[in-house]
Amino acid sequence: MSRTLDLLRASLSLPARGRSPVSRHNRYHAGIPVLSLMLLVCLAPACRSGAGSTGARIERDGLGRRVAVPRRPQRIVSLAPSVTASLLALGVSERLVGVSDFCELPPGTTSIARVGGLLNPSLETIRGLRPDLLIATTSGNDPSLARQAETLGLPLYTIDTPDVERVILALQDLARLLDEEKQGDIVVGTLRSRLQSVRSRLAGRRPPRLLFIVWGDPLVVPGRSAFLTDALARAGGDSVTADAPAAWPAFEVESAIARAPEVILTTPPALLAGRLLIVSEAIEQPGPGIVTGIEEVARALHPDAFGAAAAVRR
Repeated sequence: MSRTLDLLRASLSLPARGRSPVSRHNRYHAGIPVLSLMLLVCLAPACRSGAGSTGARIERDGLGRRVAVPRRPQRIVSLAPSVTASLLALGVSERLVGVSDFCELPPGTTSIARVGGLLNPSLETIRGLRPDLLIATTSGNDPSLARQAETLGLPLYTIDTPDVERVILALQDLARLLDEEKQGDIVVGTLRSRLQSVRSRLAGRRPPRLLFIVWGDPLVVPGRSAFLTDALARAGGDSVTADAPAAWPAFEVESAIARAPEVILTTPPALLAGRLLIVSEAIEQPGPGIVTGIEEVARALHPDAFGAAAAVRR
């Protein structure tokens, strides 16, 4: 155990990169079998539906708020990478007028404005885009954003994604709001089919106890209410911090290792230690790409279930 602690501390001592544990998870670690997953924690997008616009209907969002949403929103601002990924999957990129600074767009996209960070978007910039819908998420945006948006007359619709099932339901909900139910059914059907395939391949296999490091200093991990905990379980892993009450609790290194993980998952910065291998950042974003992340982690934890050779650690 002392060697494991020394190795883990060595990785955690690497210079921190990226943003906060909530906006972009950084991980460092080493020791026991280690797999590295780059996470781009998916924060949320905000949606502004021209309040009072003709044909608007009242919808209740993930925060329980009543929001006026146009019948077919045409000028959408996404405030989170996961929201942007969902909108692209639904084929409505031409209706996007603004996205957060951390959202990924198709190469060559230049007509969509950047509106700031996940926790501090520029509402004045957003207002200048004349959006009729802003979309945000509970997993990444500041809860006070809804009140600020209301003050400026910017209708904001927030989606809630505490687990993988709710991620899929949120995608279906967005499809309905945007009048893209047909495409939504296709995307959701494909995602559910892929999840079922993973479930079938992993049937009867023992899930290894794993420690997933979201942030290195302090050591932040996924807790009971984090969507990531559910995603790891679906990928065939048993998170040793799944019983922690908070969504993203901070742990002492000794306390984490005392839970006896068999595998440690972390992200690219830890690769500097030369002991990790990267899987993907997809599992940290509560959008359609989370299914890709689940598939990748499942292959890393149970390579034989997918007809792949066991991953070789550095």
